[in-house]
Amino acid sequence: MALEITQFLLSAQSPDASVRTQAESNLKQFQEQNLPLFLLSLSVELANQEKPNESRRLAGILLKNSLDAKDAARREQLVQQWVAIDIAIKSQIKDLLLRTLGSSDAEVGHTSAQVIAKVASIEIPRKLWLELIGSLLNNMTQTNSTSTFKQATLETLGYVCEEISDKDLVQDEVNSILTAVVQGMNLAELSPAVRLAATKALYNALDFAQTNFENEMERNFIMKVVCETAVSKEIEIRKAAFECLVSIASTYYGVLEPYMQALFELTSNAVKADDEMVALQAIEFWSSICDEEIDLQDYEVPESGDSGPVHFRFIEKALPTLVPMLLETLL
Repeated sequence: MALEITQFLLSAQSPDASVRTQAESNLKQFQEQNLPLFLLSLSVELANQEKPNESRRLAGILLKNSLDAKDAARREQLVQQWVAIDIAIKSQIKDLLLRTLGSSDAEVGHTSAQVIAKVASIEIPRKLWLELIGSLLNNMTQTNSTSTFKQATLETLGYVCEEISDKDLVQDEVNSILTAVVQGMNLAELSPAVRLAATKALYNALDFAQTNFENEMERNFIMKVVCETAVSKEIEIRKAAFECLVSIASTYYGVLEPYMQALFELTSNAVKADDEMVALQAIEFWSSICDEEIDLQDYEVPESGDSGPVHFRFIEKALPTLVPMLLETLL
């Protein structure tokens, strides 16, 4: 069956319902009869540049669906099935997935990034695949790395951060991820697709950056790059940068004071003159600040003398300008 998998995958996308149904039945039978070989065959298909892109993409989707499900009980069943597979076969699958990140087809690389993250969500909390982060970071430093390779690698880093807990990585790994991501956002990176992938990856990595945001020099550097990215030429990149600022507003409110003047100007300009989807994120920034300050207000008990988190009253200070600006958007 492994030899016929390309045809099964193509037929499963046929406009002819009978052909499609038969192919889906063949794939299901293969999966049930020999799951390890099924997953390995899908990985080989995904990694093979000579195979049709249509079969490769579906192979990636089936791989992902074999590792994760929305239903918690089903997901646990899939996790246990993966854990039970022979380590040698799992190693082959993981090597093929990493190799696929270099595909010239960006969609195939994107699919592989998602599958790698699903495998990582199972293995990294179990202290397995410890070399993954190092392998991904190595992709970013190779002189011959193509922009599609970098893009897929950054997407993978972002998805992995989304899938695992901040307790699953040591600080050195977090530092290296942030360095790679911030370098990918830099204007010196000529590919907009790479800069967009890097900015989205930063969004997913922000929860891991507690120690980095406590360090003034590192924090200044991250904030500088995010603010520069928020005025990029490309709308999608600007939107992604503002999404980072929204997350920073809620996660790292306590260290924002030195940047608020610059952030006020940045968000004001976006609300007044930028594309709607960027402007909405700029408004969301102030909404997040507002949520934080409402929580701080509730926390404050003046007579207790308790020195809780600092309430900077950013909203109160910005109100005279903020309210007219927001009202103007309604006209």
